[in-house]
Amino acid sequence: MAAVLLAASVCPGQAQTADLAPITQLRGGVDAWPMLRHANSPAAQRVNATLEHLNQRLMGALKDCDAGYTESLKTITTNRSTQIPVSQDWTRTIEVTMQGPHYLSMVASDEADCGGVHPNSSQMAMVFDLTTGAPVNWMALIAKSAGASSYSDSVLGGVTAGAVIVPALQKIYVAQADPECRTAFDNPQPFQLWPNAKDGTLSVTAFDMSFAAAACADTMDLSLHQAAKLGFSKTLLDAIASGRLNAVKALAH
Repeated sequence: MAAVLLAASVCPGQAQTADLAPITQLRGGVDAWPMLRHANSPAAQRVNATLEHLNQRLMGALKDCDAGYTESLKTITTNRSTQIPVSQDWTRTIEVTMQGPHYLSMVASDEADCGGVHPNSSQMAMVFDLTTGAPVNWMALIAKSAGASSYSDSVLGGVTAGAVIVPALQKIYVAQADPECRTAFDNPQPFQLWPNAKDGTLSVTAFDMSFAAAACADTMDLSLHQAAKLGFSKTLLDAIASGRLNAVKALAH
């Protein structure tokens, strides 16, 4: 998952690629955000500082979840042996979807039962501009003519994740949704996005869905042609295309 496509340092002015350390776990079943190796530039150090902060936030969230789940077990008087152990109340898997050029993209998928009314699930995409080390501003990567607006809210662990509302994108998403899901998108819907170099696509999923509609938050892959028609940046799309070629070359070797 975290195999290096091309090993290079993050240097301004070059076609940046990301040399990631292997994915490790904060505890069994919970992946940690992997760090950049050889983080000698300010941009690489900024990426690692953000990822380390996210890992620390998750450690705190795990403790809170364990406490909530433990407390909920006290109210269960029958079939206690069928309950999962506290150490399994949260699972996270991280997929690296692009390691350059120009962008680093990773997606965390979480499932957590912290003792509430129902378990929670969420996805969080972290996409970095390797030139600056900052998370990308999606509003800067789509044309003003698209009529997009920004949206942010918290995902599991209390981390704020960015998303965008794009009317034309919502129409495409709803058109491919299951018929029983379409009414879940009657109102403007925010979306998380991330580049997928392996497939040469821009991936999209509905963000901040209610628990009742969570099953409708499928991942949709936009072709680069579709993404261009929606107004997404040529810089972004060219980078995805280059990342796709690098991935193919890496597989060939």
